Amino acid sequence: MPRFSYFAALLAAASTVHAQTSTTCQPLNKTCPPDVALGTTHTWNFSSNSILDSTWNITNGAVDYTDNAMKFSIKKKMDSPTIQSNFYIFFGRMEYHVQAAPGQGVISSVVLESDDLDEIDWEWIGSENTQVQSNYFGKGETIAGTGLTHNLTGATTTDAYHNYTTWWDKDKLEWWYDGNLLRTLTYDNATNSSGTWYPQTPMTIRIGIWPGGDPSQPEGRIIWAGGKIDYDAGPYSMYISQISAQDFTTGKEYSYSDHSGNWQSINVTAGNSTISDKLNTKHETLAQKWANLAPGAKIAIYACVGGVLGIGLIVLLFCCVKQRRIGKREWNIQNNRFMQERTDMMNMQAEWRQKGYVEMK
Repeated sequence: MPRFSYFAALLAAASTVHAQTSTTCQPLNKTCPPDVALGTTHTWNFSSNSILDSTWNITNGAVDYTDNAMKFSIKKKMDSPTIQSNFYIFFGRMEYHVQAAPGQGVISSVVLESDDLDEIDWEWIGSENTQVQSNYFGKGETIAGTGLTHNLTGATTTDAYHNYTTWWDKDKLEWWYDGNLLRTLTYDNATNSSGTWYPQTPMTIRIGIWPGGDPSQPEGRIIWAGGKIDYDAGPYSMYISQISAQDFTTGKEYSYSDHSGNWQSINVTAGNSTISDKLNTKHETLAQKWANLAPGAKIAIYACVGGVLGIGLIVLLFCCVKQRRIGKREWNIQNNRFMQERTDMMNMQAEWRQKGYVEMK
């Protein structure tokens, strides 16, 4: 299968779209700033109540949220929403709970990418909902045979969430689907006469969706994407409910000691990662705290709030009835007093008239 990396496929069609296969500093050519390490294990659960935290960045377009997932949608021509981690992993285990986007010409992707363009991919073609593709690249170069298509018997990738897991260490790379091993690549099997192709340098996580079947794309790419995309039949949406990341290396930063691009050249700065500190501090918003509560705790809170509201309503009704009774009693007292005073006045006036009449007589 030819290589169609995540956003590189869009460069010919839209100059405003940044390539996924890109780097802000190429350590094979020059000295670059160190990479911030994850340095820990963490799980992100996404919903409308638990949005992306500062350990992630939206690098293109915009994402939406449902009750239980983050949503990446193609709503119009050349839409390609993408997120990228602000941390790096130097070997690790990544677990993605994905419902791929359906649709001819629609590509859903989960990518690990390093500064020197080592790459590990999961890709879903929207018109092939019983398949997933695995791929890898070394130093941004393309060689035949790195990509494989896996048939998932009895599974539908676009109608339900599935667990896609990547295991990556210095000796082997594995792609797992719902607990089943699909593929293993060893360090030795990823070499050729010109050097080592095995991905082996610190990587960020990049996730998104893009229209590989846009009519402006090369014909081969459109064929690979399943055909031309019909934007009028959209929107097309990919969902991510959970991401778990385990960094096999603990440290503060990762840096390249030379321009070789092999894993032995990576220096690990000891200390606590700022990302790890940030995640462990857990300065969560109320919405994030609520989203992270267990279902039983939420039910208990709902019950307590309902009980308090019920008691409050009863107290309010009691006060209203009591106040009404007091008001009625006070009105009766005032009315009786008014009637008595009115009677007394009438009697007095009658007496005065009687007196005046007698005296005149």
